[in-house]
Amino acid sequence: MKYEIRKLNAELALTFADYLGNLDFGHAPHWATCFCRYYHTNCSRDEWQQRSGATNRQEAIENIESGKMKGYLAFDDNKCIGWCNANDVNEYLRLKDDLEALIKDKKTGCVICFVIHPEYRGQGVARQLLKQAIEDFKVQGYEAVIALPIENKNEPEKLYRGTLNMYKENGFKEIEKQDNMSIMWLDIRKDN
Repeated sequence: MKYEIRKLNAELALTFADYLGNLDFGHAPHWATCFCRYYHTNCSRDEWQQRSGATNRQEAIENIESGKMKGYLAFDDNKCIGWCNANDVNEYLRLKDDLEALIKDKKTGCVICFVIHPEYRGQGVARQLLKQAIEDFKVQGYEAVIALPIENKNEPEKLYRGTLNMYKENGFKEIEKQDNMSIMWLDIRKDN
């Protein structure tokens, strides 16, 4: 089924916050307070755990309104059913040092997080969000897109970084493997 994909903007900031704020994160309770801010911060784990959901929610809204936090929302009619955190890799402060050697000086986008409504999982929502992110990265002159999916066969509801197959279907290549995490790379330069 084809869903409507909308680029995150100031008008959708509250829709984003309400969508994440109203989901049941019983399978991973610590996600309930994240509001997709974890990778945008570089504070220590202890400092992160002290942050409240209200703080993260407000920070997300402010960063969406300023254009700093980017991504996509999926809709079934007017119902928000999915989120994809996709942005310039340099906006993910927590990942910057780890990915610097891979990125070098390439203008690189990153897709790091998907939150799909439980009723819509397994229906291709994340794939549609990913395709839109890739297309927009191309239009914006990016050279590559990086993703970091984590295998978790026992708990598929925790595949918040997307699936390996989803990335492979879109032309990503696995360039490195670290335990159960794959580093996936898609070259999108126009001269290829």
